[in-house]
Amino acid sequence: MPMLVAIFFMRLCEVIFFAGIAGSSVVVVISFIEDIQELVGD
Repeated sequence: MPMLVAIFFMRLCEVIFFAGIAGSSVVVVISFIEDIQELVGD
């Protein structure tokens, strides 16, 4: 049973980790697009 709990928490940490990477990359892309719009001057 403790092994299953450990595996579950490892999977949970992986999901949180990848969700954090995805979220931060989305923020970077959005700010990048806004910078391009400012440079173009729309």
